[in-house]
Amino acid sequence: MVKASIWRGLMAVGMKIHRFAEPKPPAPNFKITIPSRLSPKGGTFKLVFYVPDSYWTAPEGYRYPVVVNFHGGGFTLGTGTDDARWATTVCTTVDAILVSVEYRLAPEYPFSVGVEDGSDAVLYLASHADELQIDPHRMALSGFSAGGNFAFTVPLMLHDLGNDAGKRVLAENNPIHKRNKKSNDSLYPPSSRHGGEPLSATSSAASSTPSLNSRPSFVSEASSGSILKLSDLEPTALEINQEIPDYTIRAIVSFYPPTDFRTTREEKRKTNPQPAKNLPPMLTNLFDDSYLFPTADIDFSDPYLSPAAASDDFLRAAYPEDIVLYTCEYDMLNAEGVAFGERLTHPSMNKKVHGGLVKESVHAFDKKPNPIKFPESADRIYSEACAELTRIFGGRSSFEDRRQLDKVKSVDRFEERDEPYKKGDDEEALIDGIQTLKGAGSSSHS
Repeated sequence: MVKASIWRGLMAVGMKIHRFAEPKPPAPNFKITIPSRLSPKGGTFKLVFYVPDSYWTAPEGYRYPVVVNFHGGGFTLGTGTDDARWATTVCTTVDAILVSVEYRLAPEYPFSVGVEDGSDAVLYLASHADELQIDPHRMALSGFSAGGNFAFTVPLMLHDLGNDAGKRVLAENNPIHKRNKKSNDSLYPPSSRHGGEPLSATSSAASSTPSLNSRPSFVSEASSGSILKLSDLEPTALEINQEIPDYTIRAIVSFYPPTDFRTTREEKRKTNPQPAKNLPPMLTNLFDDSYLFPTADIDFSDPYLSPAAASDDFLRAAYPEDIVLYTCEYDMLNAEGVAFGERLTHPSMNKKVHGGLVKESVHAFDKKPNPIKFPESADRIYSEACAELTRIFGGRSSFEDRRQLDKVKSVDRFEERDEPYKKGDDEEALIDGIQTLKGAGSSSHS
C-alpha cells in the first residue's frame, strides 16, 4: 500500500508534466459518482466526462456516440484524467462523448473489481442514455495498457451478465446485493424509486432532478470550481428492478494491452528485442502483487483476467465486429498482443482488426513526461484510431485518415495480413455511385 501511494504520487507528477506540452488538454466537463452493483465490495466510483462543444447547444433529442475509456497504470496507478489528450481527439474529430472510468485501484481493490466497475459504467451510461444525450447503440470501449485489458475483458463480463451465465448478477435476491443493499439504496432512497427526487450521492440535501428528455442540470463542485458535477439522474429500470438496459458496443480500441497472464513476466521480458526498454521489474512486480492478490486464489486462465484464454466461441459472441488494436515493438506485452490480434483476424472469428504493431515504439510512448512537445506519432495514432471510430459510428473517413500513422512510423498492420488489397477512396466513391444509380433505377421502375 505504501509503495503504491509513492508510485501514484510519482505518476501524478509525470502526468502533470505530460499535460504541459502544447496544445494543453482541457479539464473534464463534469463527473458523476455512481454505485457499484457487480462487485461484492459494493461502494461507489466516478465517471469523468469530456463532451464536444456542441453538447451544450445540441437540438433536443440529439444523441452522441460515446467512448467509454479505461486509463492505464498497471491496475494500481492513474486517474480518469490521464487520457485527456485522447479524450480531446475523440470529442473534436469523432464528435463523440468520452467517459473515462475512475475504476477502483489495487491493492485496495484487486482483481476483479476493475472489470466489475467497467461493466457497471457501461450499464449505467446505457441506462441513463436519454438524460446524458448518449446513443446507447453507438458505444465503444477504449483503454491503455491495463485499461486496454479492461477494453477486452469488460465485454466478456457484460456478455455473461446479459446471458445469465451466473458469474455476475444484478438481481436483488443475489446475496452480494443483500449485503450491500443499504449502501446502494442510500443513493436511491425509496422516494426516488417511485418517481420522487433522489438525494445526491455526495450530499444529504435534495437535488433537482432533470426529466428524462431534458438536458441535465449542473452544479459547481466545491473543491474545484473549474469542474462540474452532475446532479443525480432519475432512477431507471436498472436502479429499480435491476434490469439490464439495451445497448450495443460497436468497437473496441485497445492500446498496448496485457492479454495473457498465463505467461510469466520473465517469459514476457524475453520476447522484447530491446530488453532494456521494458518496464522495470520493481514496477511490474508492484502491479502484479497488487492486482493479482491473493495470488493463490487467482485463476490466470480466467477470461476476465486473460482474454486470450477465452474460447473462440466466447470471443466471437462477446466482441463487436470492429476492433482497433495497437501494440509496441519494444514492449514485453507486444508478443501476446500481436498473437491475440492475429487470432481475432482469423476468418472463423469474423472480426475486423485494425491498427497493428508499431515499430520501434515502447510501452506507453504516448504518455511520456515531455513538457515541450506531444509526440507526433502519438498524435497520429490517436487521430488514426478516431478515423476508424468515425467510420464505425456511421460517419465518413478516408483510407488515408485511417493510415496516417504510416507517415511517421512503420506499422505492421493486422488487416494487411489477411487482406493484401484494400479499397482506396476512388473505389469507395465508385461503389457509392453505383449503389446510388441502382437505387434511382429501381425507383424509376416502381
